Amino acid sequence: MIDDQGSGYGRNAIVPEENTRLTHVGAGTPMGELLRRYWHPVCMSSDLSDLPKYLKILDEELVAYRDKSGKVGVLGAHCCHRGTSLEYGRIEENGLRCCYHGWLYNEEGKCLDQPGEPDASPYKNEVRQPCYPAEEYRGLVFAYMGPLDKKPLLPHFDILEDDDAEYLAYRNYSRGAVSECNWLQLHENAADPMHIFSLHGMNDSLFDFADVMGIKPTFDFVHSDRHVSYVRTTDVEGGNRLIRTSTIFVPTGKCIPPPDVTGTDPESETERARMVGWWVPVDNEHTIGYHIERIDPGKRIFQPPDGEVTRDYEETQRVPDDWEAQVSQRPIARHALEHLATSDRGVVMFRRLLNEAIDAIERGEDPPGTIRDPADQIIVVPSGNEVIAAGETAPVA
Repeated sequence: MIDDQGSGYGRNAIVPEENTRLTHVGAGTPMGELLRRYWHPVCMSSDLSDLPKYLKILDEELVAYRDKSGKVGVLGAHCCHRGTSLEYGRIEENGLRCCYHGWLYNEEGKCLDQPGEPDASPYKNEVRQPCYPAEEYRGLVFAYMGPLDKKPLLPHFDILEDDDAEYLAYRNYSRGAVSECNWLQLHENAADPMHIFSLHGMNDSLFDFADVMGIKPTFDFVHSDRHVSYVRTTDVEGGNRLIRTSTIFVPTGKCIPPPDVTGTDPESETERARMVGWWVPVDNEHTIGYHIERIDPGKRIFQPPDGEVTRDYEETQRVPDDWEAQVSQRPIARHALEHLATSDRGVVMFRRLLNEAIDAIERGEDPPGTIRDPADQIIVVPSGNEVIAAGETAPVA
């Protein structure tokens, strides 16, 4: 539809409802139920020391802890006795003890001790603290928050499967300690090839994007039932060609290749991605990010984990970055106001995959990417940078 009305009267003041099917994450919502059929990183392993850690994930209050035997647990935050938050609990050999009346829970939510009850009382066997299965992978703690009879295997990624390599798990602070917007408008960013050229290549950037990102690319999109990738091709001065592939997975995973590639060295700059990240919904209007990165000698870390960047308003206007571009779309972007174009095909494809995944679980089926066979547990990542030397032809995929 062509909109040729010059005035904003009757248009700018009207803000339609958000696309609740794809953006709302609470229990019982379409997207909330889809998200609960996958594993999500909820904190870093290093966060769990001698104190519990309060979390909010998918609009649920949780507490994660590591007991003195080394087991990790993720429990509902409020003690099922009287509601005191277990973030103030005491970590013991086999569980977490509430500070208020001393009820002790293990990682399966079983109540092991009730000091105020008679020794022979069976009551501790009749109560159960809400809990979620938890597993650690390369420095992150993942939780599965869906129905237990539907629990899949925790996905692993082939670029993170070298046991002899060094890995770094860290918080993604590029949109703030907790980003003040909906998860989807952050996640879609990695399926948007033009923002690299416009936002990072044509402007100064907080991150070290090479000059080649300021050369207008051509692009294409590929997809499966579980991911969407853009394939961004740039003709570099001197005749080289840079082919850059970035991928987002259903529902929250992403894999972005190193951003500091220059396109000048086919040998050293042709490499697969080294990082897998996730945008995890805190609630409908807040999001938290995590990365796992393989540390290769001589290679720069994708995003140094040195905490949130604080800038004044004028600087954000002069040097806008992902934070400003995505958070300013409103706490929840309004899809009904968008005018999507050809460069947005990756976004359109991914939203379609999400809708199809919701349809699948509403039919009683597993959503795409559900892993039940250990032989399928390792996901092959398509992301990376490829530099084709001048005069050479790119291999046929």
